Amino acid sequence: MQVFEGYSEDTDSKSAVSEAIKDWPVDDAQQPEIIFVFHSTKQNSQEIAQILSERFPNSIIAGCTTAGEWRTGHYQSQSLVLTGILSSKIHWALEAVESLDDFNAVAASYVYDALLKKLDVRRSDLTPKRHFCMGLIDGMTGLDGAAVAAMANELGNVPFLGGIAGDDLKFEKTYVIANGTAISGGAVFILAESDEPFKCIKHQHFVPGNIDMVISKADEVERKVLRLDGKPAAAYYARLLGLKVEDLNFQIFSDHPLIYVYGGEPYVRSIQGVGDDGSLIFYCAIEEGMVLNLCEHRDMASELEQSTSGIVDDSGKAKLLFMCNCVFRSLEAEGQAQSQILARHVATVASHVIGFNTYGELWNGLHINQTLVALALGRE
Repeated sequence: MQVFEGYSEDTDSKSAVSEAIKDWPVDDAQQPEIIFVFHSTKQNSQEIAQILSERFPNSIIAGCTTAGEWRTGHYQSQSLVLTGILSSKIHWALEAVESLDDFNAVAASYVYDALLKKLDVRRSDLTPKRHFCMGLIDGMTGLDGAAVAAMANELGNVPFLGGIAGDDLKFEKTYVIANGTAISGGAVFILAESDEPFKCIKHQHFVPGNIDMVISKADEVERKVLRLDGKPAAAYYARLLGLKVEDLNFQIFSDHPLIYVYGGEPYVRSIQGVGDDGSLIFYCAIEEGMVLNLCEHRDMASELEQSTSGIVDDSGKAKLLFMCNCVFRSLEAEGQAQSQILARHVATVASHVIGFNTYGELWNGLHINQTLVALALGRE
């Protein structure tokens, strides 16, 4: 398994791609089977997609816009990062969804069947030991939760992870890249069949606390929680923290998210803000009757070390670590001057690293927040 990587901070698309691939092989026989590209709003998605597709016509190209970029040993922003993978032991298939507006169970089944056809495998052939799926989804439609659930239902026990595209915290427009096209409002799904070893990781530094609460009234479409335990949501949440509603702000929400426990696993639900009606507005899907927990905070760096401790074994480091990291985590790390510490740590468990800061993370059938999900692929 060969991995090629590069990056550029140039805002000109042609120059940025040229700089990022300057050390890549020029021999056609050494061209990667798949290229992952993540970039900031400083670069043009459509131009990047087109240039890469023309330069690597036989490669699958997948990526999205970000709220920060990760590469081996470094965290940065306002840049473009590229990674190409060449391995006879991995087969890849990509399917793009132009719009999530009508993405339902039927549409998910169509996408899944198309992926299987491209891989030349049957549904009954798929196994969690040899197959995984990755998703990159538009960050501004509000339809990502339904798309994740629909695809996960098709995939069954096949590992499914990925991230929601960002736009440098502008919250205006995000793009996903599928070969030579950049799509706003859609998604990209990549199914892989791998004889290279791989491991999926979910890391968070929040754990369940002692206070549970029930969503007793919600606007699920708008992701608004109107009442918790029968009480006005924002006021009740503030009171649990010993605060007033007017004290609630971005930093409070970042430091005190809520957790939803599903199948014995905790998943973070981040709060976006307070509505004019006294509601709490969430970044990801919520439902009436859902039990939420006011979680407790742990040190991010030490928890990350524990989560990734199982990657390195007698065979050595992973060849590549693919990361989808919540932008909330990145903001916290930057505030504590931990960003480069975290970047250097993940480089100790994988020889190559690529990733981006997300507006939400995909983990099997759930859209979650304030989490890092990652795929460790191959061995040195």
